[in-house]
Amino acid sequence: MPPTSASLPAAAATAVRARYITPELSVFVVTATGEPACDGALLPANGGLRLLPYPSDGACLADGRRLAGLMADKHGIYGTGFAGGKVVARAPDPKAAKGALLRATGLLLESLGGAMVTGCDLNTSPHDMVRLARLTPHVLAAIGSQIDASSCTAHGTLGALEAVQRRPGTALVHGCGAVGGVVARELIARGWTVFSVDLDPARSAIPGARPLDPHSPWWRQPVDVLLPCSSSGLLGATQARQLQASALVSAANAPFRQPDGAKTLADRGVLVLPDPLVNAGAVIADSIERYAPEAWSQAEPEAVYAFVSAAVRQRSERFLAQLRAGAEVRAALGAVAAPAGEAPIGTRFASWVAG
Repeated sequence: MPPTSASLPAAAATAVRARYITPELSVFVVTATGEPACDGALLPANGGLRLLPYPSDGACLADGRRLAGLMADKHGIYGTGFAGGKVVARAPDPKAAKGALLRATGLLLESLGGAMVTGCDLNTSPHDMVRLARLTPHVLAAIGSQIDASSCTAHGTLGALEAVQRRPGTALVHGCGAVGGVVARELIARGWTVFSVDLDPARSAIPGARPLDPHSPWWRQPVDVLLPCSSSGLLGATQARQLQASALVSAANAPFRQPDGAKTLADRGVLVLPDPLVNAGAVIADSIERYAPEAWSQAEPEAVYAFVSAAVRQRSERFLAQLRAGAEVRAALGAVAAPAGEAPIGTRFASWVAG
């Protein structure tokens, strides 16, 4: 029997489960604590491998704790069968450190014996996960599959957007890479007017989109919805005060630089969908891969993307209903979180496909 997920905790405590530290490279495996399945066994932690030139090990570890907490929310909301986790790495030259990173991460994951499984994140690719999987089996990254984790995140984001606004309108997509590019192209195909922003002009030049200068005050562009698909901390105090969007649907983790950013927008009447509710597409796919491997091996990518989109749309609709009933954000997330004792969401994929 696969483990079942607990409901969303009030706040996730985190612990460093393993570490590797040299002058050239530091790697930390951080997991959320206290997330047992209904049988009392600890859920395996799940979160991507992030590599950045952090200014210090302290900054790297702080980011790992923050991200593991966000992953705990995400897994709890959707009942994936995982606890929150993250592998974060600091290297002054990330590209040069890649080989050492994969070797160190493989050793750390093996030392934990399956308590942590990882996949792609910033500066790590599907090809890196293929290499990592040769060193440890504790990798979930759709290896050997046509299913794309970034597309799963994109389609989950689109599902969340459908809960906010079904009719075509105006949207600003910030970050037009593996996630944002899919979001922007799909919205254009659905009849939306899409403004695109990316530091790389080639990526924002999507056919049918209206590129904006990334160095301009793009947040002043009036739109129905802003969809951050770039890095964390996109919106500072100025952007939160001046944003000309009616809603925020974030594919990026932690889009605010200040902890009161979401409240600033809400006080201005901007609808904010919390990012763990929106960007869970990849972890829902991980749940299928882990807990329904036969269905996963036979799945068409479009079926997985549709399942992810429907799951996020339905959960987002329930969240919005809680807000309309007067619930605070954290309480609303708890109300829509998967109940304790429920089987992982991935186990329902085969029956969903069968209709």
